[in-house]
Amino acid sequence: MARSRQLVVDALNALRAASKFLASPSPSAAGHLGLVRALPGVGDLKAIITPEALLLDAAHALGAAALRQPPSIGAAARAIRDLAPEVYAKAEAAGDTETAKAGRFYLALLDAEEGRFEDALDDLALQAAADPDRAAPRLGAAALCEVLGRADEAERWASCITGDLPPRDYAAYEYALVVAALGGAPGAVAGSRGSVTSAALRFIYTNLWTDDDVSVLKALVISGLMSLLVRRKLRRADAAAAAAAVPGVIEFLLGTGSNKGPGPGSPVSAPYLLRASQALLSAAVLGAPPLCAERIRAATSAAEGELARAVERGDTHAAADLRLLLAFLAARDGRFDDAMNKYKEAAREHPSDPRPHKLGCVVFLVADKMADADAWKRRYERLAATEGDRAEHDALRDEVLIALALGGARSALSEDLVRGTADAAGSRVDAALVAALAAEEASVGERAELLALRALVSRTRKAAAAAAAAAAPATE
Repeated sequence: MARSRQLVVDALNALRAASKFLASPSPSAAGHLGLVRALPGVGDLKAIITPEALLLDAAHALGAAALRQPPSIGAAARAIRDLAPEVYAKAEAAGDTETAKAGRFYLALLDAEEGRFEDALDDLALQAAADPDRAAPRLGAAALCEVLGRADEAERWASCITGDLPPRDYAAYEYALVVAALGGAPGAVAGSRGSVTSAALRFIYTNLWTDDDVSVLKALVISGLMSLLVRRKLRRADAAAAAAAVPGVIEFLLGTGSNKGPGPGSPVSAPYLLRASQALLSAAVLGAPPLCAERIRAATSAAEGELARAVERGDTHAAADLRLLLAFLAARDGRFDDAMNKYKEAAREHPSDPRPHKLGCVVFLVADKMADADAWKRRYERLAATEGDRAEHDALRDEVLIALALGGARSALSEDLVRGTADAAGSRVDAALVAALAAEEASVGERAELLALRALVSRTRKAAAAAAAAAAPATE
């Protein structure tokens, strides 16, 4: 559980501090954010590829590297969908109907996590109609409707729930709130921020309570919670809602009051911890949606249109940047062959541009195509980028490695590459912390906290390196 502890501490605290920098009017525009900002117009792209979204990605990848837990998004989500029908059919044939029902509920919420809320609600409605006595589909639908701002519909779903506990106390309801935030539901960063914050915290606290070192964590987590609740990132009404929703958790961690833990059936495994941490950071800390699958597809569509217009007007510089952006989006979505093809196209159309070779090398490396990776690296070196350009290219490379890890490239978290992934993600988070340290309005206490948080991020990166070294086979 030590790696879980590192993730929670880094996610709750480091990005909370970094959010002060992100709120500033002119954050740094390196990497793919710089590509987007250099393009004329492209309002849709600029609304999706934001500093907050990229920092959320970095934190997600850092947590995944620390936990050695591949996120269930991108290619992984598509693989789950492909395999699920056969798995659940076999379960039903064997008489295990509960596994099949739980799996279908999970698949519906996977749609929500990817931003396809109507598909998720339609599926949950079908499940509720097929099994009127099962509460989970109704709980999930009620939660999604709440975060989508459909209060009347949410109330109708919730009114169908019978039992000793209110709907919000059930893990199915809380989990649906969490995945809705990950899917970019508008209410997750607006009217329902308090509800999402409460749900995410309860999932995280469940995990923390199973940690052997909980006495140390109590002060850290409660401090982070109370700080979150009073931050200006949450409006007063949202903070009050979150505070009212979790007093039992605070008492539980303090060792006072009832010993009743978080909602019944709350999962505590690493995938749920990753999801809950991301939802908390998105909703309560940064107040911005993550790059869910639907937002990536929208950005891809916008970039493809911009590329066609750039080619038509003969703007080769914009076309080069857009091809790199499309390759990055493909990697982030888990379409690795598409990403590689985009880099090949960019290298072919812009032969003097070293960037496609630098970034394509990363894709080949993660795909374990070492000969191709070496060849692309040599081409990059022959193009003789300047030292200043190399720093810019390194920022792009780091974001591509993060995108590959989140897109479902399991090798990005393997013993050979996890250190690079942790370093790439950690450097992005650390850069935000450094910028926050430079803010003139930071108090002495805040600066001390930021310095401590930088040390925690460094520890996480070192832990990933140590884990990789320990898992590597011994050599003579």
